[in-house]
Amino acid sequence: MTIATIADAAVEDRLAHALTEIARQEPSRTAIVVGAGSSGRTAINYAALAAKVVALETALDAVRPVGIVARAKQLDALVAIAAACGRQHVPVAFLAEDSRDLVGRLRDWVEVGDSLELTVPSTGHRREFEAIAPHVVVATSGTSGPPKLVEHSWDSLLAAPRLAEQWHGLGWLLVYDSTRWAGIQVWLQALLTGGRLVVPASRDPDTVARAIADEAVAVLPATPTLLRRLLASADRSLLEKSVLDRITLGGEAADGPLLAQAQEVFPKAKITQVYATTELGEVFRVADGKAGFPANLLGKSLPGGARLSTRRDGELLVQLSRDTAEVGTGDLVERRGDRYEFTGRRSDVIVVGGAKVFPKRVEELLRSVPGIAEARVYGLPSGITGELVAAEIVLAEPVATGSTPESIRGAALATCRESLEPHSVPRILDLVKKIATTAAGKTPRRPSVAGPAAIR
Repeated sequence: MTIATIADAAVEDRLAHALTEIARQEPSRTAIVVGAGSSGRTAINYAALAAKVVALETALDAVRPVGIVARAKQLDALVAIAAACGRQHVPVAFLAEDSRDLVGRLRDWVEVGDSLELTVPSTGHRREFEAIAPHVVVATSGTSGPPKLVEHSWDSLLAAPRLAEQWHGLGWLLVYDSTRWAGIQVWLQALLTGGRLVVPASRDPDTVARAIADEAVAVLPATPTLLRRLLASADRSLLEKSVLDRITLGGEAADGPLLAQAQEVFPKAKITQVYATTELGEVFRVADGKAGFPANLLGKSLPGGARLSTRRDGELLVQLSRDTAEVGTGDLVERRGDRYEFTGRRSDVIVVGGAKVFPKRVEELLRSVPGIAEARVYGLPSGITGELVAAEIVLAEPVATGSTPESIRGAALATCRESLEPHSVPRILDLVKKIATTAAGKTPRRPSVAGPAAIR
């Protein structure tokens, strides 16, 4: 397979073209490994994957549905649906588990599951999704509100994957939800370039570290939350066996201490931070190892044509081209010297008696306390102040000699009182065994109905 054969194919045909061409040349090459890091490991080769694509294409050609809603849970089926729909020019929707109720807006689309059989409805309905017929529909993660459907063309979906020779044949870890924007970008990039997708059996840090080492993973795309958990809790001997060449962070802002720790643990890995959203796609990336982004990115045309600016309150604005309007991202930034650093999302801000509290700032302070591995800060309703600040912390293991869980908790509160304004100090600070992450791998900053069990 040469670079030219992929790049010269029509953009919507590229995934199917890559899979069938690799299968023709190297049928036994591994495409996907599921259950990595466990005894249940299973490998799927390019020949098997390409055969699924061809079979589904035959069915699509016979039925010619208005669109396909991908209901598959198995990654090979999901990839086959995308490839077949692309080459057959059939619109396709990827809906994560928490956005499945949105399928009502695609009433006349046909659902396809892991069996890849087309279940054609007996009666048709006029489609209510009346914008220009999309090639690809993806649901947002719901970080700042209920999930919603976003339309993309194959051009925008494939804008980020790189086809240069240096990207060919690499092992990619997939810890993102494979139906969300970030996960789709990972498996597209890996399979378009003849790579190997490695899906760990779970997000347990040791399981992820074992998968990275055993499968010789070269590229680790992850949220800062998942990377932090890996560095804090995984068996260090497993991490030392890794051959990671690149770490790509997205979905959340990465702080300076996390970037420094990642570089220390993986000294040979190049760390890149990608700013992207489901609505906008990839906007820019930074690879200088520092938090935030250079201030000189504002006001000039970035690769891809986007421009950045800010509102007076610090919200980051993106203009994708000169012909489009500026879009508010919901992300807040603050200029510090020659850089802009992310202070959090507008929807995460806690308002205590009219004063704003940025959870990210409090979390970074808590993680700086010796003995604390992870922290989550969120707002709770208060009849007196409107909201109050609550926090959860996870202790590093093992607990240092001379320390106790309560002494570490006390030190955390003392540090907050010394360093923060009174309204920013957590009024509730729980020790927990684990901080739950969202399906997108992010830290939720809303109170859960039944959060993780406290250990005090």
